Amino acid sequence: MALNYTVPAVDRAIRVLELLSASPHGLSLAQLASQTKVPKSTLFRILRTLLQHSIIVEDPERKIFSLGMRLLGWGNVALARIDLKTIAHPHLVKLSHETRESFYLALLDHDEVILVDHVDTPEVWKMVTRLGHRSPFHCTATGLVLVADMQDAAIDMMIARHGLKRFTGTTITTTARLKKRLKEVQELGYSIVDGEYKPDLCAVAVPIWDHSNKAVASLMTAIPSVRSGKDRKLVENLIGILKREAESISREIGYERARASA
Repeated sequence: MALNYTVPAVDRAIRVLELLSASPHGLSLAQLASQTKVPKSTLFRILRTLLQHSIIVEDPERKIFSLGMRLLGWGNVALARIDLKTIAHPHLVKLSHETRESFYLALLDHDEVILVDHVDTPEVWKMVTRLGHRSPFHCTATGLVLVADMQDAAIDMMIARHGLKRFTGTTITTTARLKKRLKEVQELGYSIVDGEYKPDLCAVAVPIWDHSNKAVASLMTAIPSVRSGKDRKLVENLIGILKREAESISREIGYERARASA
C-alpha cells in the first residue's frame, strides 16, 4: 500500500488558491466553503494564515478574498529561472521590432498552455494577455504544436482529464477531428488557429525543440482575423519568420537534428 505523505491543511490551502486564481473578482468564505467542501471553521483558519503572509488579501467591506501580490513575486522568481525564457527573449524583441507584431513564448504545463514571456508590438493593437495566463491545448495554436508529436494514448488521457470544451462555433470538440488536425500540424510544422478559441483572433505558432528533439515550447504571434483574412501573404510571411527564429532558439538550447520543413 502506497504511503500518503500529503499534509491535508496544505492541500486545502492550495485548493483555495486555485479557486481564487480562477475568480478575478474574489470569493467569500461561504463560496469557498461550498466549492471546497471544507468546514467553515477550518477554512477560516486557513484564510487567516494566508492573509498573515500576504498570500491573499481581503476586502473588509465585502468580505471577499483575492490573491495577494506575494504570489506575483514568487511567480516572477520561478519564471526567471526558466533558461529557455532567458534565451528566447532577445528573439522575441528582435521579431517585434522587425515585424511590428507581438510575439509570445509558451509552454505546456499540466495539460494547459501557459504564457511565460511576450514582447508587444510598438503599434497600437496588441493581444491583451498576461504572463502566467493558461489556455486549453485543443483549440490554441500553441497547444496544437506542443501536443502534435504525442502518442495517441497520451492525447486520449488529456482529453479524458479535461474534455474538449467548445469556446466558439468553430472549436474542435471531437477526438477524431482533433487527431486529424494534429497530424496535419505535425506534417506542416506549424499551426494556425483562427477564431477557434477567441473570436476574431488568428494565432500562428511553431514548436521550439530541445536536445532530445522534443517540442518543449512554442513561439507564437496573433493578429486580428480581419487582417489575416484580407492578407494571406502576411500569414505566410509570419510562418516563415516564426520557423526561422524557432530554429535559432532550438539550436541555442541543444537541438541538432534537422527536421524536414513543409
